[in-house]
Amino acid sequence: MIDVSNLTQTQIQQLGIDTLSLTLGPAGMGLFMHQFDLGSGDYTRDRDEILGNPTIEQIVARIKERRISQVESSDVLPKVTNMKMLDVTKLSQAEIRRLGVEALTKTLGHAGMARFMQQFEMSSGDYTRDRDQILGDITLEEIFVSIEDGRQQL
Repeated sequence: MIDVSNLTQTQIQQLGIDTLSLTLGPAGMGLFMHQFDLGSGDYTRDRDEILGNPTIEQIVARIKERRISQVESSDVLPKVTNMKMLDVTKLSQAEIRRLGVEALTKTLGHAGMARFMQQFEMSSGDYTRDRDQILGDITLEEIFVSIEDGRQQL
């Protein structure tokens, strides 16, 4: 398990993606993440603008370039290589979700897994309107005490 306490959210996100990809394979990683991604926009309308019209050779070259650059730039992030990739074609969405969460927890620990999954949280409501109800009459000093208490519990 990796100590994620000093990693940025971007580093945790990359480790999570690497872990899911190594454990579930690229297709399984996509299936896992798709369960939590709401998406936005009109991909059918925008895909040519986003992707252009690359040839298969160009796509393969981009993949190879990205893999090489990830290996070269991964000095900050520990490698996750001891997991066996699974064939996800016969798994249900629930099994993919369970295996993905298990792999993330094994690699990142519970806190890291939670931090990775936070990117998929759906927000709703109006914080500006609701903050008084959420926070009550909390003072700045009470906020600092609460933060310090949280730090001491770690």
